[in-house]
Amino acid sequence: MPIPRLGSPSSPAPCPAGMTRRIRAMREREAVAVAAGLPDVPQGTIVSVAWSIEGLGRVIGGLLPAGHPDGGALGRRILRGDTLWAAQLQPWDQEITSETALIEPGPPERPSRVIVHGPDGDIAGYLDQPWLPTGRFRRLTQGLRRDARRVRVRAGGRVWWIRATNVFGVRVVRDDGAPVYTTRGLHAEFADEADTLDMSVVLLALASIPSSSYAPILGF
Repeated sequence: MPIPRLGSPSSPAPCPAGMTRRIRAMREREAVAVAAGLPDVPQGTIVSVAWSIEGLGRVIGGLLPAGHPDGGALGRRILRGDTLWAAQLQPWDQEITSETALIEPGPPERPSRVIVHGPDGDIAGYLDQPWLPTGRFRRLTQGLRRDARRVRVRAGGRVWWIRATNVFGVRVVRDDGAPVYTTRGLHAEFADEADTLDMSVVLLALASIPSSSYAPILGF
């Protein structure tokens, strides 16, 4: 299956200044209620996570299982929100069901397809894990290092890296080193530099892949 060309960059709208952009995870009952009130959530979406972002409203992450009219042959993960851009993640060859709901990042030759529905058109990209060793022995040794477990997302001419930090933390930076997302204790927040494209891509990725893919229990 050939890898299509990356989409051309768009012009993300800047987010309002002066906000903390702190993110609060919602309970399951809240998440279902939020999904019912958001626009463009496909009927039959299985909601798995929801957040409230200060100043930006509500966001849900969910899945359309294989066989769903909007899910395609393998299914897909989706993101919807009050103000963030709708987005989806399509697996390379993994079938998405209610039992296997998360997408395992693959190597660069088998990436998952990212599509962000920006106001000026779709922004296409990919999610993969380029530094994870492929051999079984190397995966059990070098693959436990957090640097090897970094997940890469490319879209709109940008590159983001998702990495575990501290004990149970997560940090996302752009390829140019600009911070985008970080957890502080039990809280998570976006950096002032993060715009709508950053936030849509990051939340889509975090809602769609297992945390064990970038944060091995015995990692260092």
